[in-house]
Amino acid sequence: MNLETDEEERETIHVYPVEGGGILFTRTPIESRDDYLDTTPITPPQPKAPAGSGIVFFGVFVTFLCLFCIAAQCYQIVNPFSVTVTFVAKPQQVALQGTLQLGRVLNPLTVSQSQSVPTTGRGHQSARAATGFITFYNGQFNQITVPAGTVLTSSNGVQVVTDQDAVIPAANLNPPEFGQVTASAHVTNPGSQGNIAAYAINQTCCATSVLVKNTTPFQGGQDERNFQTVAKSDIDKTASPLKATLAQSIKGALQGQVKQGEQLQTLPCSPTVTSNHQVGEAATQVKVTASATCSGIAYNGQELTSKVTQLLTTQAATKLGSAYSLLGNVQVTVTGATRAKQVMLSFSSVSTWVYGLSSAQQHHIGVIIAGKNTQQALQLLNRLPGIENASLQFSGFGDASRIPKTLSTIHLMIFYGL
Repeated sequence: MNLETDEEERETIHVYPVEGGGILFTRTPIESRDDYLDTTPITPPQPKAPAGSGIVFFGVFVTFLCLFCIAAQCYQIVNPFSVTVTFVAKPQQVALQGTLQLGRVLNPLTVSQSQSVPTTGRGHQSARAATGFITFYNGQFNQITVPAGTVLTSSNGVQVVTDQDAVIPAANLNPPEFGQVTASAHVTNPGSQGNIAAYAINQTCCATSVLVKNTTPFQGGQDERNFQTVAKSDIDKTASPLKATLAQSIKGALQGQVKQGEQLQTLPCSPTVTSNHQVGEAATQVKVTASATCSGIAYNGQELTSKVTQLLTTQAATKLGSAYSLLGNVQVTVTGATRAKQVMLSFSSVSTWVYGLSSAQQHHIGVIIAGKNTQQALQLLNRLPGIENASLQFSGFGDASRIPKTLSTIHLMIFYGL
């Protein structure tokens, strides 16, 4: 039989039986075969690492780690883990009204403005008869009565009617003189033509030796007509812009008496409005004149603001407490002035105050929040008086869920807004 050896020896072992009970072994080399392929992969030889390379790598790593630690420590020193607490202060308004003895009285001034405008009223005149008096003269030696309603005609043809009985006394013979009496009369037709002149009636009448005359003119006769009149609105509408112009003129005139550093407060004026025609009077135009006599008070604005600020400071300390401070400027408005025995200014003012944090208060805030978690810290901060809102901003490396324990790393910042 044939036994194949392992592939490395590449040969064949032959076994033969021998008479007498023995076995013969022979080896024959295997001849090369064209169809035989050795598929065992050949591994190229690996270069051996130079001696001591591991020690160099370890040294570089340790050096880098040391430098990193040093850099981190330097950064922590320059930029330590810190928190900035930002407060938004809640402003409080304090208002005050009152009076102060302040200022001096200026000399009064009178200013006038005039304007003529067409009239807009409408009038109607009915015709009216003229009236007058008739004098009767009696040359008889007995009394004569001329009844009312006696018609007389003037030299220009106007008829006149007596209004009452005329009882004429008798003439007096010693010395000789006529008896006479005067009676009222009117023109029969209305109109201006009835305004007859004196002695337009000069004639005998009614009886022997009776003479009648009008020794004075007849008056009041008028024709019917429509005409323009002065309406109340003509005066009012014209006076209104004149008054506005006067106010500016007076203020400018009084300003000339104000010294440097002073401000002007005008006192109530005494206005008057007049016209050259009365309401209802016939006229095509009316001239309206508006006048005003005014004075004023000059006062130092800075002194007023200073005194009002002192009053507001006292009121704010009582109302809000001493921890509040004034924000911005006090707004002061002068509402009036009087000049009795002393000059008094009436004013109204508004000021804004905010809660301020002193050094001791800031230190106290840092103590109460140091080491607290952010939620606890915000609850404590938002309970502070005068604070509308609080927020936290962390910087540097550290635990952002907790406030640092070192007080020097806790910074406070307050924002004030109107």
